[in-house]
Amino acid sequence: LLVIVCAAAMVIFSGCGAEEEVVTYTNPLTGKITETEVDTARPLVVSIDNVNEAVPQSWLSKADLVYEFPVEGEQTRLQAIYYTEFPEHFGPIRSTRPYFVDLTREYKGVFLAHGWSPAARDYLFSGVVPYINAMNSGLDFYRVDDKPAPHNSYIKWETVKEEIDAQGWWDEKKKIKAFKFLKDGTESAGDRVDKVEFSYDAADCEFTYDAESNKYVRTVDGAEYIDKETGKSIKVSNVLVQLVKSREVDSKGRLEIDMCAGGDALLFTNGRVVKGTWSREDLDSRTIFVDAEGNQFRLSRGKSWVEVA
Repeated sequence: LLVIVCAAAMVIFSGCGAEEEVVTYTNPLTGKITETEVDTARPLVVSIDNVNEAVPQSWLSKADLVYEFPVEGEQTRLQAIYYTEFPEHFGPIRSTRPYFVDLTREYKGVFLAHGWSPAARDYLFSGVVPYINAMNSGLDFYRVDDKPAPHNSYIKWETVKEEIDAQGWWDEKKKIKAFKFLKDGTESAGDRVDKVEFSYDAADCEFTYDAESNKYVRTVDGAEYIDKETGKSIKVSNVLVQLVKSREVDSKGRLEIDMCAGGDALLFTNGRVVKGTWSREDLDSRTIFVDAEGNQFRLSRGKSWVEVA
């Protein structure tokens, strides 16, 4: 009898026990939900070459966010933001412009580049962001053989991480303001759009919506745009378009872009387009994208590409 009573008590205890609460965390840049908090103290922003000789680049597919900016010479340059996944190396790395530094301030990042414009050099020297630059860091930037100089500068993540640790840039975790994200299984409002076409001076670009994967596939001048290391197409869950005003400031055609002026914006997600505007309180604040009703854009969970045009 005693054995039977004890066995019954064990069943009741296990059947009535409260379930353990599972605590989850949301990546502020991608919306990915995990049971482990992102332990990176702040993002790394890398200035990536995007001229023909530099393409395809290495490990853009691992970036949480990629911004494409116009620069002088009818070209564009990419700013890849790494927060949750860091590849073994980065490249090809190119020089910075002041508005790349403005972007780094927005994400409270560490900035990595090879070279600078005169204005960007003075801006970095003012101490507004922690940075690593091949021009004065003394670190081992190296050149690969399959691309011509100056489109072939690379650096290993191990080298970058050692410098971040030595400088104490990850000693204190920075709070990164999150994008708004759609709930799983819901669709965004807006008109149906399956292809985004736009032109910078040097190239015609497209993002084509793939309904099966719910992602946008990037092509440039009709050619597949791939990651050099994976051989696979660049695909993202969201394409944001941030329309800005710019002006030339020197004889080389370098640009000045006011990253706080506000303007029109578009969000392409779930095969639809949401129209709205963007604003930014100051250079140390995040850019806020809102629709016509003033509601913040809600992105699909996943990586995003931002076209600053």
